[in-house]
Amino acid sequence: MATSGRTLAQRRADRALCPISVAQVLGIPVHAVADAMRWAGVDEPLTVAQARSWRAMTSEPPGWMVELFTETAARRSRREHREQLRTFEAEYVTLLLADEVERRLLAGRRIRGDGAERLAADLAFRACRELLRGAELGDLLALDLAALRWAGIDPGDRGTWRLAPDGVSAGTHLIAGAVGDRTGR
Repeated sequence: MATSGRTLAQRRADRALCPISVAQVLGIPVHAVADAMRWAGVDEPLTVAQARSWRAMTSEPPGWMVELFTETAARRSRREHREQLRTFEAEYVTLLLADEVERRLLAGRRIRGDGAERLAADLAFRACRELLRGAELGDLLALDLAALRWAGIDPGDRGTWRLAPDGVSAGTHLIAGAVGDRTGR
């Protein structure tokens, strides 16, 4: 549990001004509310009823609480923005890697790296699944055929189609076989 570097006496004083139940209703840490109250010169403890009315905007919150709500909302917005940027950057890197894997597969070049091999194996698995569903050789795209070649699967030879014991295609077996064949693992 984070205590923001406060001593036990400081935490008790904070909770005397702003009980934990009030902080939970406000959605703001106890120490932040208590610090804002001290800075504004408020020495009366807050109640849950006050917090609910301020949160629902049924009564006008004091200026220090409005400022605290604003700071909290801005901090939350910045955090969400950073998370969105991280997600966007990760997706962008994945797209670049997928493009590289596709180009390498189509050119018959070697696929290196765990992420690239995972993408290639996923493409091969999907293509193999299409074959198992009854797709004809002409129904597969050039990328599907290249991924199957990379995984050591001949679409014309059912003996190379890796199947689970129950007869259902198992991606983990396909991936393990393809990557294991390529890397000697």
